[in-house]
Amino acid sequence: MEISPAFNGISIEISPTPVKGGSMEKTLLVPLDNTEVSEKMIKEADAWAKHLGCQISFLHVINPNYSWGEEKKPLFEERFEKAVEACQVKSEYEVLFRVGKPYPKILELEKELTPEMILMAAHDHTVLERLFLGSNTDHVLHHGHTGVMVYKDFSEILENKILVPIDYTEISHELLRRADEWALWNDAEMLVMHVDEVPEYSGNSYMMESGFYRQADQAKADQIELREHDHDLHRLQSILDSFVEKQNLQAPRETFIRFGTPYVKILDMQKAHKPAMLMMAAHSHTAIGRMLMGSNTDYLVHHANCPMLIFKDKD
Repeated sequence: MEISPAFNGISIEISPTPVKGGSMEKTLLVPLDNTEVSEKMIKEADAWAKHLGCQISFLHVINPNYSWGEEKKPLFEERFEKAVEACQVKSEYEVLFRVGKPYPKILELEKELTPEMILMAAHDHTVLERLFLGSNTDHVLHHGHTGVMVYKDFSEILENKILVPIDYTEISHELLRRADEWALWNDAEMLVMHVDEVPEYSGNSYMMESGFYRQADQAKADQIELREHDHDLHRLQSILDSFVEKQNLQAPRETFIRFGTPYVKILDMQKAHKPAMLMMAAHSHTAIGRMLMGSNTDYLVHHANCPMLIFKDKD
């Protein structure tokens, strides 16, 4: 039997599609390496492909600096193909092999295939993982034009919930629609949140890696927290509820208003509710869009302890 993505660590069986090939037009791009998580990634990709109604393009990139010789290419290809076959993929798929640095090859293939989604893995929270994210996933997130699912493998059991931060921009409508679809697919609950942001100025920086505020910023944030008990909370909650209600969502949901810096409050929610997925939108590829990625999405990709789907509006 085929499985659906294990949002909460529990897979759900669905009907198999015992076809292998490459005839479908839509595809899911899945870069793989030689780590243990790749086997789980292959199975996860199989379930996503079933849901999205597309084939899978598995990609393996070999770095030519590591004892590479053209005569070894058939051997690498054969081993990679056998590794995929061993996972008994039920969806249609193709196996692609490239030589070079991973992220340029991933971006080249994205342009060539225009996939529905890119599924990438983040490894354990170690220095090695941060190098992996910095050199591959971060580049794809910033420079690609396709939504990216960052798969993280945790032993902790997560709740069958999807955390969806929104900011009322146009892309929020599509983000909620997608989240609603996937919540229904997995019988999950949506946690929709909006953060009323504390402005960050160039002179009051947030230390991204260490996680410490300058003292003035922390004091300001503490003062803002008190507003949660004021009339502002009720006004903003009403705006959020009204916005969500207009989307005609079908999945069960809760809405939350928080005050402060978005990535800090989103991470607090993730830690408190332990959702099985965090879905966020990345905005246009402009200077302000890159700032958004730097201050919110980038931080959460590195620090959130759950799989994360970064949705992009290709328009």
